[in-house]
Amino acid sequence: MKYKGYIFDLDGVLIDSSRIHFQGWKNVLNGLGSDVDYETFRTKYFGKRGADTLTAIFGKGKFSDGEVKRLSDEIDSNFVKTVARVGVPIPGALEFVRTLKSAGQKIALATSAPCQNADAFLDAFGLRGVFDAEVCGDDVTHGKPDPEVFLKAAVGLDKSPENCVVFEDSLPGVTAAKSAGTVCVALLTTTTREALEKADFFIKDFTDETLKRIIKPGESLGPKVREKV
Repeated sequence: MKYKGYIFDLDGVLIDSSRIHFQGWKNVLNGLGSDVDYETFRTKYFGKRGADTLTAIFGKGKFSDGEVKRLSDEIDSNFVKTVARVGVPIPGALEFVRTLKSAGQKIALATSAPCQNADAFLDAFGLRGVFDAEVCGDDVTHGKPDPEVFLKAAVGLDKSPENCVVFEDSLPGVTAAKSAGTVCVALLTTTTREALEKADFFIKDFTDETLKRIIKPGESLGPKVREKV
């Protein structure tokens, strides 16, 4: 089997943004009487859509649809304002994406983040127009762990999901990738290998030597092989 499409999550995969998101969330959550700390946010809520996170923390029905949108917009606005100033790419991420692109491979961005967040990242790090397909939280009905975002990304690449490899860093993301039928490479940037045990491969970031054994443009070790670093 050969990989024919490469699909990248954004937060925790291409950019080290968990603390940026947490600060935005913290300002809002403190005002709502919640004292969620960083580790809880990182391990339980990072990778989810804003509306899903609010529901997970406060329960269903706590906020009206309008309130959820207002709170989510406030959090996303904080992200957009700070990503270009303090956002740091995951080591090797931008180079890896550009290497795949230069090799003529099909690549997609598939994120739970709203489109304005994705656009801010693409502009800040010079990746506008690099991806062959872009799917964000605004484009799907169901957030991760539902596989919709990855299935749409595969369609955007005109590839079958089973011929695609997804790069993810969160439990909801890994679950979504495997439910979509893709091969999943888990980055250990925001949580532990044990938490992401459903993934096929594990790397610390895109400078990891293991990546060279997993991904060679046009080649694959196959989805049944599970290599742990």
